Amino acid sequence: MNLSWGNLDVRVYAAEAWVSLAPRFAADNPHIIDMLETMVVDPVPQVRLQVACNLQVICKAAPERMWAIANRVATEEPHDGVLASFLNGFLRKFNWAEPERCEAIIDIVRGRMPIAPSDAKRSRDDVQTALGGFAAQLWAGQGRDAARGWLEDWAADPVENSGVLSNYCSNLRGAFFHRYDGSKETGASEMTDRAQYGLELILRSTTSVSAQQYAIATDDARRSVEREAAGKAYHTAESVTHHAMNQIYFGSGANANDQRPALGLPDHPAMTRFLSDYAACLDLFAASGNPATIHHLIELYQYVIPGDPAGVFDAIHAVLLGPAAREGYHHESLGNSVVVRIIQRYLADYRSIFEDEARRARLVAILQLFSNVGWSEALRLLYDLPDLLR
Repeated sequence: MNLSWGNLDVRVYAAEAWVSLAPRFAADNPHIIDMLETMVVDPVPQVRLQVACNLQVICKAAPERMWAIANRVATEEPHDGVLASFLNGFLRKFNWAEPERCEAIIDIVRGRMPIAPSDAKRSRDDVQTALGGFAAQLWAGQGRDAARGWLEDWAADPVENSGVLSNYCSNLRGAFFHRYDGSKETGASEMTDRAQYGLELILRSTTSVSAQQYAIATDDARRSVEREAAGKAYHTAESVTHHAMNQIYFGSGANANDQRPALGLPDHPAMTRFLSDYAACLDLFAASGNPATIHHLIELYQYVIPGDPAGVFDAIHAVLLGPAAREGYHHESLGNSVVVRIIQRYLADYRSIFEDEARRARLVAILQLFSNVGWSEALRLLYDLPDLLR
């Protein structure tokens, strides 16, 4: 059931009118607050919505009653859309002013999870999405230990809590790079530390779950129903990893061009530091079996080559000859194009790193992998390699 309404839904407009009256007149007319409290248990969700996401209108007139009503909404509201709007529309306004009260309400909502969706056809869980935003704000933004505890609990089951974990990462795309982007925001570097802690926590969990579920899904000795369930769980865990990869890829500035200047990693020293700081996270991304995740990781490495040319090449080789090969990434035209560009760049700008015999062998192995499936650009580079390395 959606939350839209039309011109004939007069009770919804009446609720909206009571909400509009409250900021100016509720202090002298407490029956307005009584009406709002009555409407949060109205049988029509669109009526409840008007009050639930606008409770702040009685903040000055009756702050304790406002929080009492908020607790009631958190405890009793049956419609996931109304509850999500309550969290995003009302509670988020008090993240900084009343963090303890917010945490108490979120704990109530957490205790009710999972909440049955009002529309079974929707794949997105709006309540989980809202909670992910609170985790990002209260933990990464403010360093609240309670929010860190939520994140650790949610990360323990990335399949069940995929919406929370994905939205945690979405809210922190910029924060992942405050340490490098010259941000003047107070406590910016500490915010990056906390954001990175959460990211690594999530990636360790999704990587572990993906490996476990992949093993089950590909085990012919298992029953088909087990393999099918494992396949779904695998794809859900991988979707969280991919979403996190997107935030790092786009936040770094790897997709920068003339219209979109570089943001997170604007210079070579920043790239060098990033590669060191995020080494564990990059290794976890490299374990992904999702070709889309691998592609963005390879493009990220392409962008940060100046930060550590030799180290980045070795990392690219490990990805391409490892998980990427298992999943057939070398069959993808986009994969071939980016790998050829990377090797051409190395041969033009960083040829000296191939004076190392082991690294030269890795270069040949990459080109053989792509040329063996028929990519002419890779095959041409392989044949021309002796001349190019002179």
